[in-house]
Amino acid sequence: MKKFFIILSSLLAITATNSCSDKELELYPITQDDIQDIDTEDKLQKFLNAGYLTVGSVNVFGTNAMALGDVLSDNAYITGAKAFSTTYNMAYTATNNDTSGLYRSLYDAIMNCNMVINNTKVESSTNVSRMKAEAKIIRAFSYFTLLNYFSPAPTSGINQEYGVPIVLGDYDSSIQPARATVAEVYAQIISDLNSGMAGADAEPVGPDGPSKVFMSKNAAKLILSRVYLTRRAAGDAQLALQYASEIVNSSPSTFAPIEKDKYVAYFSGTPEDGSENQKETIWELDLNPTSNLISGIGSNLALPTLYNRTSTDRRAILFTKVFFDSFPHTDLPPFNGVPQSTSPDVRRGNTKTSAPTLPAGLMSTLTLPVVDNPAGAWTNKYPRLTAEGNFYRNIKVFRFAEAQLNRIEALHLTGQSTLALTELNAFAVSRGGSTYTGANLLNDILTEKAKEFYGEGQRFLDIKRNNLPLVKGSNCVMNCSVPANDKLFVMPISQNALNYNPNLKQYPGY
Repeated sequence: MKKFFIILSSLLAITATNSCSDKELELYPITQDDIQDIDTEDKLQKFLNAGYLTVGSVNVFGTNAMALGDVLSDNAYITGAKAFSTTYNMAYTATNNDTSGLYRSLYDAIMNCNMVINNTKVESSTNVSRMKAEAKIIRAFSYFTLLNYFSPAPTSGINQEYGVPIVLGDYDSSIQPARATVAEVYAQIISDLNSGMAGADAEPVGPDGPSKVFMSKNAAKLILSRVYLTRRAAGDAQLALQYASEIVNSSPSTFAPIEKDKYVAYFSGTPEDGSENQKETIWELDLNPTSNLISGIGSNLALPTLYNRTSTDRRAILFTKVFFDSFPHTDLPPFNGVPQSTSPDVRRGNTKTSAPTLPAGLMSTLTLPVVDNPAGAWTNKYPRLTAEGNFYRNIKVFRFAEAQLNRIEALHLTGQSTLALTELNAFAVSRGGSTYTGANLLNDILTEKAKEFYGEGQRFLDIKRNNLPLVKGSNCVMNCSVPANDKLFVMPISQNALNYNPNLKQYPGY
């Protein structure tokens, strides 16, 4: 059920053929394609695929962008001096950081999308309109991700002139754009998403039927709900509520919430039929033996190598004991010397042991590093071995659950807190989780989001957009309590990018 395949070009543009009629694999030598002569739908699709595969690379959502949201949060920690230690310690500088590849690759994705959006040589058709719409959604999400990491929150009221450069033209190696304001970048993002939403398919189709590896109207709506919850200008909360509600209440039949008894298999089950292309998923990255060669996902760089306990050499990211214990649970006697527990919340489930009566859940306390005090828990959300081999499980980026929780947050922001609490508790119960009193409703909502999306890169961004302090409890050695709106909430631009573009200013304080 794998979908499309790609090759690299020397221009940092990933080119591929995804035939407009049957999407069959057909690789062209790079020398046969003239970047200045995109005159067929087939070639236009190549650049769209380039956008998809670039945002799916290890520098972006294939690994780094997903991991960063956890590494920078208060719920996770890095064990030992391993991957992302600099980021976890918030010791990043212009010359020492884990985000230079993220910045560069997102602009590579934007470049490929621009080539699709700006094309006038290919005759207009329904298929061309669909490609341009998907390109606009990818471009908007790329700019939104850049703002999330390299600019201050729009509600912070500080340094709003430090947005990111807006580049809308075709590839030009000579341009040296300055930063736009945060407001200007948000305006561009919203414009792209509205246009993309109008032209994208309601139910994206691949060679085997509905396919969640392509952007859809629901993907655009979900990003818009994120954008409006983050920007929070006048009327934005109502718009966030509108778009999240449209997904929750009016989605096509291929989008629907996952059932409790299928939740664990959705992430960690095999074969792939219960995990990939599911109704819960709004957009996922296509991982397969060919695409992984281009995206860089493999034994050294992949989410399973960071999160899963079976990756003994590079496993690095655990969730804190406080977070692990925050799920309802009952401790059981040790089995073969290993502590056990059972939880009705499917997002934690049972700790993984060899006891036949205690099937594995989504968190594991086996083979914990002895240097950690207290020891936390691994997650099984990213299985290493799949039916196709290692590292081929599609990565879920947008899920139906986010639309549900974004709707709840927007209800609260629009003064409908009673309904928000009712829906929040219904959501928690649907997972087997604990209910809330609503005494601090925003904190309750963000707590439930943390439980739902751990390992999926959202916690840090939730803290940042709400202008909350970052307070790390255990397993922290430096920058353990960071005030809201501190410079450390904004990643520095790498020195290489500054050297290349003298008009690009570093964020204040670095």
